[in-house]
Amino acid sequence: METGRYNKKGITLIEILVVIIIIGMLVLLAVFFPHKAISQTNLGIACKNVCEILNKARSYAMTESTVFQVVFINNFCGIYRDGKPVDKIYKLPQFIVVKEKTDGFSPVEFLPDGSAKQSGHIILEDTSTKKTRKIILYNITGKTKIER
Repeated sequence: METGRYNKKGITLIEILVVIIIIGMLVLLAVFFPHKAISQTNLGIACKNVCEILNKARSYAMTESTVFQVVFINNFCGIYRDGKPVDKIYKLPQFIVVKEKTDGFSPVEFLPDGSAKQSGHIILEDTSTKKTRKIILYNITGKTKIER
């Protein structure tokens, strides 16, 4: 039975709620998934940067025929010669911390022949995802390797 002017079709309250719920779920996906990807990328970048700093210090030691050190203090690391910084100090990205380091990384000393005084490892952790990566230093060659 149709009765004139009150028989117009429209959107019900339930339809509006369903649309709002779907939009909310899409917003949640858009916010949380990129955050994890960015965190994982930051951990990889931090490991590569630390290895690059170690390789740079090794090159300095071989080029200048003197001992260079890479010192890790809190979330910073830098190359030093005779207790003075040689290059800019590198700060680890947000949420990346030094979880563990062995004696070979307290500090890392590169000798004039390019070898390290002591081998060791350092573990970097992403505090938001709890993922870790280990950087290993070989004393004979002075080279580094990133392990998952």
